[in-house]
Amino acid sequence: MLPPPPAMLRSFKIENKCEYTIWPATYGYKRSLETTGFVLEKGETRTIKAPLSWTGRFWGRTICSTNSTGAFSCATGDCASGKIKCLGNPIDPTTVAEFNLASYSDVDYYDVNVINGYNLPLLVTPENKNCRSTGCVVDMNETCPSELMVNSSSLRSHHPIACMTTCQRYQLPELCCVGLSSGVVVLQGICKRTIYSRTFNRACPSAYSYIYDVNNSSFTCPYFSNFVITFCPSSHNKTSNISSTVPTAGNVEGSSPKKIRAEAKRNFPLKLKLILGVSSVLATMIIIVIVVRVRANNTRKSDWNEKNMEAVVMMKRFSYVQVKKMTNSFANVLGKGGFGTVYKGKLPDGSRDVAVKILKESNGNGEDFINEIASMSRTSHANIVSLLGFCYEGRKKAIIYEFMPNGSLDKFIFEKMSAKMEWKTLYNIAVGVSHGLEYLHSHCVSRIVHFDIKPQNILIDGDFCPKISDFGLAKLCKNNESIMSMLHARGTIGYIAPEVFSQSFGGVSHKSDVYSYGMVVLEMIGAKNIERAQNAGSNNTSMYFPDWIYQDLEKGEMMSFLADQITEEEDEKIVKKMVLVGLWCIQTNPYDRPPMSKVVEMLEGSLEALQIPPKPLLCLPAVTIPITVDDIQETSSFLKPSQDTSYYSEQVVQDIVEENQDSSRSS
Repeated sequence: MLPPPPAMLRSFKIENKCEYTIWPATYGYKRSLETTGFVLEKGETRTIKAPLSWTGRFWGRTICSTNSTGAFSCATGDCASGKIKCLGNPIDPTTVAEFNLASYSDVDYYDVNVINGYNLPLLVTPENKNCRSTGCVVDMNETCPSELMVNSSSLRSHHPIACMTTCQRYQLPELCCVGLSSGVVVLQGICKRTIYSRTFNRACPSAYSYIYDVNNSSFTCPYFSNFVITFCPSSHNKTSNISSTVPTAGNVEGSSPKKIRAEAKRNFPLKLKLILGVSSVLATMIIIVIVVRVRANNTRKSDWNEKNMEAVVMMKRFSYVQVKKMTNSFANVLGKGGFGTVYKGKLPDGSRDVAVKILKESNGNGEDFINEIASMSRTSHANIVSLLGFCYEGRKKAIIYEFMPNGSLDKFIFEKMSAKMEWKTLYNIAVGVSHGLEYLHSHCVSRIVHFDIKPQNILIDGDFCPKISDFGLAKLCKNNESIMSMLHARGTIGYIAPEVFSQSFGGVSHKSDVYSYGMVVLEMIGAKNIERAQNAGSNNTSMYFPDWIYQDLEKGEMMSFLADQITEEEDEKIVKKMVLVGLWCIQTNPYDRPPMSKVVEMLEGSLEALQIPPKPLLCLPAVTIPITVDDIQETSSFLKPSQDTSYYSEQVVQDIVEENQDSSRSS
């Protein structure tokens, strides 16, 4: 791809007015800039070009050095790349400047974010004089609340070098606006202001220090503006005793957990007497309050979600009127699913075709919608569909993403079109999807587990490049988190990993996506002779295609049912490789499944290096979640309409596991 002409570029001018050297860094969610890290001496400036459309962050690193092995690291703002150039986001606490440059018309969004901590004074100034500057221009390290100060053990002076948040310091749910394990933004009623956010709100009112202050700390500027980013804009400007002006006594934000518990014990007898004295009055009042709050809660959830959308992602937002106009009043239906309907449309300026997914109004308080927006906005990969914008007006929700002219993979499976596709094309689709999943699991800012990999959610562009879509069931987790908590099973019939619906099989993790991927790969193979694949279990209702193909594998007859579909030796190698990889991916025990990085290696490596996997202990087309009429069409093609799709209870699943284990031992 050729670089855009100079007239089509923006510019960021980086200034270092600190009394010391800093190492600025950048991270782009969709694409990287010309540099992702460099050194900037005291008084120096550097201009970095950016495309018209760019979403990403700038920050500064301090106290950097290279060790004896050549590894580069910094005391604050480090990105753990081991080099001056960064490959990802900074380690907290760090002051960050965030930008979402408009991709077409409208405005740019920008802010200075200290929600995850602070390390340097920073000011963002648009060159457009009609736009507002924002930032935190004071040196907060010296006046950071003492319990939140970060000191450098490598400096003799032991002066503070950063200020961590109250959440980072105490790791208590009531002090964190983002769930400690889930990564999900919590309700405003639970997410209280802390001594950290109060301190920064007073000293740096325009900086983004409290997640629900997005309307006061996120700024816009007309399209095409350039920006100046200044570190230490007023190096002499330091605050004095700011933390002392923030009330701390008697509230959770300003007290340590031990003090909170001690205070509660001292006050308990008095509180008990007061409660007993007014119990009769409270009984009546509680009933009234419960009724009022239950009604108000539904409204507040809706209001929270709308604000939360702005907090979760800086993305182009369309009105419902614009969405209706884009789709010509919803004239061209591309597809329907359990979460809504997808229409073909055009951007308001007519520059490109788009797909517009309108979510069903009955989808609760918008959790699936927020999941999809949050997940997709964090991705940038050739095999992940690109998000272009969204609409959120009360119960009306829409997602706008790039249009895929060849539709979804299920069209090639269920309409028997894969029989017309070359094996090399099917193989390339399988490889592309594996790269997309490997990116979600290993290379995103937060690991993303999709939980609904199926042919309907794999879109095909004009060059038959596959792109993963539909992140409504996705879950964000920490990159080092191997096991995830699940309250409810999520997924689609025929593709759900066993552990998702029963803990008897192990913990839910990114390996659950690996299972779904394996089922898709095997289904792609079966689609070449779909009638025979669907009839595989005609004489044995407990057997379906993966069982059957493994049985042929054991007999050395793996190619028998596809004999008339394979004409070249290269095709036979491709099919064998896809079969072996698919069977490895659907192993019952999650620990026996390869990670997606290994799957990519297996697919792109030699056939001779692949071993035959063990037979999966559980090979049953289990239905594990409630389905609606709209969802019936989104089942595996291995499931015939007459096939039993009754639900498996926890006990039934356990019985199946024990039965398979017994038969395995006896054999």
